[in-house]
Amino acid sequence: MHLQALDIHKHYGKKPVLRGASLNVERGDIVMIRGQSGIGKTTFLNIISGIDLPDKGRVIIDSKDITKMSENERAKFRLHKIGLIFQSMNLIEDLSVIENIALPLKLAGKKWKKRVNELLQYLNIENVKHSFPTELSGGEMQRVAIARAIANEPEILVADEPTSNLDDENTENIVNLLRKINKEMNMSIIIATHDPRMENLDAKRFFMKEGKLYEG
Repeated sequence: MHLQALDIHKHYGKKPVLRGASLNVERGDIVMIRGQSGIGKTTFLNIISGIDLPDKGRVIIDSKDITKMSENERAKFRLHKIGLIFQSMNLIEDLSVIENIALPLKLAGKKWKKRVNELLQYLNIENVKHSFPTELSGGEMQRVAIARAIANEPEILVADEPTSNLDDENTENIVNLLRKINKEMNMSIIIATHDPRMENLDAKRFFMKEGKLYEG
């Protein structure tokens, strides 16, 4: 897997948010994008995930330019290649934990029961498998969100502020879990965060400022 974001520009109305942001990610990399809230990190993640399109620039994943794909083509590509952890977690409240994790597998037309059971064990959430999101703690919700994101064994995991709503203990648990997923599954992980508690994660670091990414 190789991801390149090349000279990404994005405006909302007349307001420029991204002004030539570029990023190169190899298979197995952990990349951390830091910067203040509202600086454009989420916009950038949405573009490299194919949720949104840039006004200018290209995103190339495995030699495929996803900015040239239709919305349906990007959705299908994302379903198989990219796992997403949203800041608000985006769990479906009227689905149980099992049903939330199974959803991307069902959408991909895969057998889901064995995989869901593996993920429940891997993320240590078997005890809440029949619960609904409103019955879970913040840490449990984030683990379910991660299980759903990696269900289809994507090559890239994209996480937007994955610890912003968690206490110190759960933050440490999530950092350790991301490290474990990266090592054991050889999954590239791209994280946007302004949480200083994530600084102990060994990652390639970038700083977003004035719509561009700077290494270091």
